[in-house]
This record gives sequence, C-alpha cells and structure tokens, in this order.
Amino acid sequence: MVYVGTSGFSFEDWKGVVYPEHLKPSQFLKYYWAVLGFRIVELNFTYYTQPSWRSFVQMLRKTPPDFYFTVKTPGSVTHVLWKEGKDPKEDMENFTRQIEPLIEEQRLKMTLAQFPFSFKFSRKNVEYLEKLRESYPYELAVEFRHYSWDREETYEFLRNHGITFVVVDEPKLPGLFPYRPITTTDYAYFRFHGRNERWFEAEGEERYDYLYSEEELKTLFEDVVELSRRVKETYVFFNNCYKGQAAINALQFKKMLEERV
Repeated sequence: MVYVGTSGFSFEDWKGVVYPEHLKPSQFLKYYWAVLGFRIVELNFTYYTQPSWRSFVQMLRKTPPDFYFTVKTPGSVTHVLWKEGKDPKEDMENFTRQIEPLIEEQRLKMTLAQFPFSFKFSRKNVEYLEKLRESYPYELAVEFRHYSWDREETYEFLRNHGITFVVVDEPKLPGLFPYRPITTTDYAYFRFHGRNERWFEAEGEERYDYLYSEEELKTLFEDVVELSRRVKETYVFFNNCYKGQAAINALQFKKMLEERV
C-alpha cells in the first residue's frame, strides 16, 4: 500500500490554485479528501503549537475511517531539548496525550521527528535519539537535515531501535542530507521538499518554492515503487507547499500510481 499526500492542507495561498476561491478554511480538509482524493495527510502544525484534544476529534469527524494521519513532534523535542541536554520524555508524554484521539481511532500511521541542520552526528545526539525512542511507544520516523548522519552506523542504529528512516529529496547543496532511498523498518517514508537552490537564503515558506517536473517525478516514482515492494506500507509526502505546488505534484504522483496498477 502506497499513500500519497501533502505536508499540511490548510494554506491560504492554495485558494485559487488547489482550492476554490470561495472555500472556507474549515472546509479545506473535506475538500482535500473528498475532491482531491487524498487518503493521508502529514500534520505539521503540531511542531509549532500545542494542539488541543478537540482539534483532532474535529479532524476525525471531517474525514472517513480510511483516511489517515502522520504527525510531527513538537519543536521542543527536535530543536530545543537536545541542545540543553534534557530528556524529551515529558514533552513526548504530553504530546502523546494530545494526539490520543488519532491513536484510539487507529488513524495515526506514523509520528515524524524532523531534526534541524544544526543537529549533527555525535555520540551525545545518538543517545538523545535513544531517549526519544524510549519515550514514545508508537511508530516513529526520523528525518535528518545534516549530511553527517549519512553513514551505515546511523542506519544500523535505526534498524536496531525500530525507527523509520525518512528519505528526503531536497536541493543538492553542501551539507544537506543526500537522497538515499533505503528503509530501516517495515515502512518507507518519503518527503519531497523540492529543489530550490536558494534553500539557505530563502525565508519561511519560500524555501519550498519548487514544482517538480514530470521527468523528476518519474525518477522518484521508480524508487517509491521499488521500496514499496519491500515494506508493509509506504508514505509519500510533498512538502513543496508554496502556492499549492505540493498538491499539484502529489496529484500527478497519485495518478502515476493509479496508472501503474
């Protein structure tokens, strides 16, 4: 099973491109699955804010039983605590309570921990990943931004601890993690960020201002199909969300899958 979606669904600059101009934000999620036909979404707002239990209940009510979610861990876990030498246990326990509705309804597929460029390979940071894994009993995926993690020792660690490696496609710039289509668990997790060469200079959402060409999608598609044959489930998320480009590419990718079947 290959699920294709986008990293988020609630963007004002998608109106007139992905969503009709008149569509209210409260209707975005229903349109996302009912009209666009996606069956999964990656929730990124959990990184920025502490979501309420009620917000997840509302999303569950707006979607059918066969619609699923992956959720990003809080920013404190991936961007703060490891710098301060603190244990992520308390923050992850609070986070787990917040997403409990998704867990109870069996609609949570994976939780994503996306670490920043400043999080480099070191014994101390590997130990932090161990503590993170110990503090969270559900499926966990980790994304690295710094190239220092690209080593067999990392992949072996992830396999031994049951952590899903996130395959990233991003600009081929010095220091950024390279594209490595591999798996470390029974799940494959792809995140396509786009290839904006101004990655380090661009501000905010403009970092993800990129539309994949059909040829680029075909190359990525073959890797997704290949990895999907080795695992239980595969998740593909387009994060080039600037002005709806993620949805455009995700729909193209979904069509390619449907035609292959």
